[in-house]
Amino acid sequence: MRQIKLVLFLLCSLGAFGQKNQVEAVSLSFPTEMNCTPQPYSRFRTDGKPGREIILDFKGEKLSGTAQVEVNTNQIAEITKLSLAATGQSNCRILLPAGVGVKKESKVTVVIRQGKNSLKKAFTVPPMREWTVFIYPHSHVDIGYTNTQANVEILHKRNIDEGIKLGGATKNYPEGARYRWNPEITWPLERYWQSATPGQKEVVVKAIKDGSLCIDASYLNLNTSSCSGEELFQILRFSREMQKLTGIPSSTYQQMDIPGMSWGLVPVMAQQGVRYIMAWPNGCRAGNEHMVDEKPFWWVGPDGKSKVLYFQPGGYANSGSMDKGGTTGRPWFGQRDADKIPAVIKTGNANVDFLKALVKRERPDYPYDFYVVSWCLWDNCPLDADIPDAVRKWNEQYAFPHLVIAGGTEIMQMIEKNYGDKLPTVKGDFTEYWTDGLGTAAGLTAINRNAKERLVQAETLWTMLRPGKGAPRTEFDEAWRYIALGSEHTWCAENPTEPFFQDAIWKVKQSYFHTADDRTQTLFEEALAPATDRSAGALGPTEGPSEGGIAVINTQSWAHGGLITLSGAESQRGDRVTDWQGKDVMSQRLSTGELVFLASDVPALGSAHYQVMAGKCPLTEGGRLVGTKLTIQQLEVKIDPVSGNIIQLQNKETGKNFADVKKDGGINAFRWMPGDSDNARADSAVEIAAVERGPLVVELKVTSKATGCRSVSRSVRLIHGLPWVEITDVVDKLPLPAKDGIHFGFGFDIPKATTRVDIPWGVMEVEKDQLPGGNRNWLTMQRWADVSNETEGITWCSLDAPLMESGSMTANQSGTWSGERKPWLKKLEPGSAIYSWVMNNHWFTNFPLTQDGPVTFRYRILPHGVYDAAAANRFGLEQAQPLVSFAAKNNPISKPLLAIEGSRAVIASILKSITGGNSMILRLRSVSDKDESIRLAWPAGNPSSVNLCETEEIAGAKINDELSVPSNGMVTLKIVW
Repeated sequence: MRQIKLVLFLLCSLGAFGQKNQVEAVSLSFPTEMNCTPQPYSRFRTDGKPGREIILDFKGEKLSGTAQVEVNTNQIAEITKLSLAATGQSNCRILLPAGVGVKKESKVTVVIRQGKNSLKKAFTVPPMREWTVFIYPHSHVDIGYTNTQANVEILHKRNIDEGIKLGGATKNYPEGARYRWNPEITWPLERYWQSATPGQKEVVVKAIKDGSLCIDASYLNLNTSSCSGEELFQILRFSREMQKLTGIPSSTYQQMDIPGMSWGLVPVMAQQGVRYIMAWPNGCRAGNEHMVDEKPFWWVGPDGKSKVLYFQPGGYANSGSMDKGGTTGRPWFGQRDADKIPAVIKTGNANVDFLKALVKRERPDYPYDFYVVSWCLWDNCPLDADIPDAVRKWNEQYAFPHLVIAGGTEIMQMIEKNYGDKLPTVKGDFTEYWTDGLGTAAGLTAINRNAKERLVQAETLWTMLRPGKGAPRTEFDEAWRYIALGSEHTWCAENPTEPFFQDAIWKVKQSYFHTADDRTQTLFEEALAPATDRSAGALGPTEGPSEGGIAVINTQSWAHGGLITLSGAESQRGDRVTDWQGKDVMSQRLSTGELVFLASDVPALGSAHYQVMAGKCPLTEGGRLVGTKLTIQQLEVKIDPVSGNIIQLQNKETGKNFADVKKDGGINAFRWMPGDSDNARADSAVEIAAVERGPLVVELKVTSKATGCRSVSRSVRLIHGLPWVEITDVVDKLPLPAKDGIHFGFGFDIPKATTRVDIPWGVMEVEKDQLPGGNRNWLTMQRWADVSNETEGITWCSLDAPLMESGSMTANQSGTWSGERKPWLKKLEPGSAIYSWVMNNHWFTNFPLTQDGPVTFRYRILPHGVYDAAAANRFGLEQAQPLVSFAAKNNPISKPLLAIEGSRAVIASILKSITGGNSMILRLRSVSDKDESIRLAWPAGNPSSVNLCETEEIAGAKINDELSVPSNGMVTLKIVW
């Protein structure tokens, strides 16, 4: 995106002062005064050492001929000769002794003598460190925004070719001036690799090995907090492949443009062998993100053990490169024909004003002698081919600042080597800012959230049903790639009102979500094939679904139950369901024609078998619906007939009502908010209708009218035997361009509550676990949030919408290129309310300006006693990755592959078969606040080996089924059968 905040400053110019004619002459005149101005750089003295430059400006007469200059400072006296033009000069320059004016302020006296005349001036030279300025050349990768995705791909692939060429052309340049190209992320190289010839691949490998092509770790510039845990592993996959191929580590994770980053990235990077993060956030809608600019620190993960070195130099690009880009790179925005875009930008000379762009002003609180800048002309720009000659010319003239063209890992290794043991250590979530864009296309965001969960289940199902056999990794990896393209930060055109590029870019972006959805659906169905294929023995040659057999598979590593929904075809035999022991289970024919039944205690990573029978369910005692009150064994829920909100969510055992009607009218309260004010409006209930009357399912539906919408419906459902509330809200949005947002409020009555949020590979306590520069106006959750005090609370799941506000509606931050309309929050006060921020159009660039049509948002609310992280995490996973059912004659899994013993807090997050068969990857996650010892059991047969993967998914130390999982951490294992 366009760089808004300029963080580098113009301090001086490149121009040399004075004529260098060596003319001996007697001065006919002599100045009356002299000013001495220290410069923020050093040149090379005649002895080869660096010396601070001082400009001498003469007042009155000019100085000509030969003169003597005496410099006195710090007990050092130096006398040199000045040779000036015979016609006289009004200024000239001198160099101070080496070391003067470098580390501390210096008092300097300069005396000019010529014949009987003399001038004396005392002045102070402020300190100016001997800077090394590292330049990171790149082109910011927006997959879209400035041009179509196809043209962007062409441009960045071309940059790889041109970067390698320029690296070769400058290989004999002095150290620091040799060109190095940074593709920024691996997407350009991965796309290049897909179509490259063997010869081109050989050239790329050679360039990586000789350092002219620097490969960083991440596949894309992502909203990392919207990524799932397994997705974060996938975005490092291609860089790990190139690392193995070339032998050159990709140790640095670059993130351009996006303010903030998920805490969960830290343990993933540590597992994948990535040591460093360089972040270059935009200044637009960045809140307090830039508080950490130029302040490197060690970032410790949620597990308290993993850590990476984090450094944020400031915003990507700078005033110097962007000024040049404004005339040479920016004009190529919107060029439909990629062939018309120049291969490189070259102005014909090396006159790049690095002092304007690069020199760091002295600052007492800045303890380092290096400075780092990106060199990027604009988003998706051709590379600047003037840089190597400009750097060479600069370094020939100036001793300091010394310029070095560098890759990210070189820079980060320098910081670790020189300062690593002096840097602070911090722990917490760097809560992201740009995730509000997810609410501008809520339907697509929901598709991607559910595709991720489905794909993890497909991976696990494939392994469960094909033990010891390889999975189609290419197909799985490609599905993950499309999911990641949905999480990538670019959605639409820079100017969303420009019809061609907005429509063209938006069309392709939408296709990523739909392709991911289609691919995950296909892989999910293919994963089930061994249990459903007739040839595998599931059904006889003349038998079909009418036989009534239903298999239920549990992809989680603990036994649990859940509601199973069967289509009319799957349940045509009747309304009665029996379990594997022939016992009746609760079932009900819904108003939709579907049949539901309650599956109980399906074995961990195993299956159960049920039978649909003729007749009615004999079990009739269950849930009840009276008026606007829904009741099951554990809960009683009442809906207000006027507002349609839940005003009673009562635990029948304790009598506790968790609904707080004083907070926006209770639970599941619709709120529309205009973007130019904080005056939220409720909807108006039109009708409350009974949908299901039990005994298994009771459900009410509230239909209402609301500002900005055609209609809103809110359904509340209880399932007898399951102690939680299910809510399904549907917003039929009008495509209005005026800025607005839609929130669903969940006002809970939980005094002195603490709010915890499920994030990738961690649990974040709101405010306590957030870095000071992180976003507090809204949060991005994975599966669940929990609001609890010392005795009671609720676990809340949002299955389709990732954005939430804690305590009150704080996300109303619409703005323009000039900034937001109000200050960003710096602290979140405790509160027991949660707001699901489902829709907005607050952005003015990059995202859709409107959204049209119905979108579904599903929630689950589980009241509980004392907070239990293991129970909350299990609940969230059960809702996001529910039991899998399908027609089958027999129980497909007689013995599970795996059982985890010893701790409820440790779960299997994924079982992943590896290409070639006979092995799988098992990833374990703990949400315990202490290290947990567990034992792995193998009911279906012991593997030949179990190895700990200390780095990547490479087998390391062998274990004997017993291991420790770190507090709030993960462990990756390789299992060989």
